[in-house]
Amino acid sequence: MSKAGRILVVEDSETERRAIGQILKAEGFNVFTAEDADRALSYAEEGMDLVISDVNLGDVSGMDLLSHWKKRQPLTQIILLTGYSSVNSAVEAMKAGAYDYLTKPINPDELLLVVRRAIETQRKDLEVDDLRRRLDQKFGLERIIGQSKAMKDVFHRVQKAAGYDSTVLILGESGTGKELVAQALHHNSNRKKGPFVAVNIAAVPSTLVESELFGHVRGAFTGATDRRMGRFEQADGGTLFVDEVGDFELSLQAKLLRVLEDHKVTPVGGHEDLKVDVRVVAATSRDISKMVKEGTFREDLYYRLNVVNVTLPPLRQRTDDIPILIEHFLKDIAATKHTAPHRVSPEVMRALTAYLWPGNVRELRNILESMMVLADGEILTDQDLPDQIRVGTPRPSSGTELPDLTIDELERLAIFRALDKCGGNRTHAASRLGISVRTLQRKLKEYEARGLIANADDDVLTA
Repeated sequence: MSKAGRILVVEDSETERRAIGQILKAEGFNVFTAEDADRALSYAEEGMDLVISDVNLGDVSGMDLLSHWKKRQPLTQIILLTGYSSVNSAVEAMKAGAYDYLTKPINPDELLLVVRRAIETQRKDLEVDDLRRRLDQKFGLERIIGQSKAMKDVFHRVQKAAGYDSTVLILGESGTGKELVAQALHHNSNRKKGPFVAVNIAAVPSTLVESELFGHVRGAFTGATDRRMGRFEQADGGTLFVDEVGDFELSLQAKLLRVLEDHKVTPVGGHEDLKVDVRVVAATSRDISKMVKEGTFREDLYYRLNVVNVTLPPLRQRTDDIPILIEHFLKDIAATKHTAPHRVSPEVMRALTAYLWPGNVRELRNILESMMVLADGEILTDQDLPDQIRVGTPRPSSGTELPDLTIDELERLAIFRALDKCGGNRTHAASRLGISVRTLQRKLKEYEARGLIANADDDVLTA
């Protein structure tokens, strides 16, 4: 493509067609010409940056050409010319998608000014379109790896739900890829041109959750020196992903319910409601239905969030996906680190497939990256396996279950083992498990309440 741009001039007057072409060629543009709309449309697949067309072309007008061309090449800029000034026609042309509207006789300087602006706009539109396609590839369903029946069910539900504005609740253990699903829902929806905003409730101090979501006005509390926009306002016109919604304190749940029902937020310290157009996708690793029965989560909020439900299976229940996940992560990590892709030995593949993965897909990726960084060669052997894989709980044979070991007990075993490996350091143990420190602390408090540990605040469990 010519750096200056490819321009098609459509004019039924040969004299005017030649004159416009000469003006453009003198400025270095690559010019093509057509005497009518039919001939012009034959150039529709030739990569034109700009079409300059007379309005009056005979049987098929310039307005008709504009309509037909935009259906085939919506990003091409079109300038219409007419021998008389008409505000109504100009407005009609702009509504139909014309970039601009010039009257004859053509002023060469004005023509060149509008042409340059139109081509610059067209190229920016192409860049944005290319970026949007790459974003769709990066955040679309292609990023969620899996061929198991459980994952195919997830893909089906995401594809069906993406086209609607219904609230979606994503359930699954930590590390199963809940945010990837939320991104896929957004980037496959009619809101994909709007913002995707994510907030993890478990990572926000409880005293700041309300301000984080709804914003605050100046002077609302000590330290509030300026007006702050909340996450709902930031996501206006797009999607808000509320991760770990199960950690939302009961006292604030009524405010979240009101926003979901009325689509209005009131900043902390403010008195005026702000209208927001936001689709909410929420996620949690907790059993919310159980929390509803226990009275720690509002039933009406639960049903309002759970309009569409997507449940992500833990990695231990989709072992068929482990080999393809390993292959994908090895390539992805190599691309990120600018190194050659590694391979795993058969022994390593068996060990990784047998492991129960308490941290799920996130843990798998982190372990593979650690192995790649520390490995001596390009083939990962059993010598590169971390200790928790070597001594990890073996996977039962097909069709059998671990004797007297429930999922809850497996989770507790993984937590105690991680704490033991990390010398009681909660931060390190949470990182090893692929969960937040706040989630780990909550689990320990639950174990203390059930009498499974003596004191969750024991000094042995360091922060």
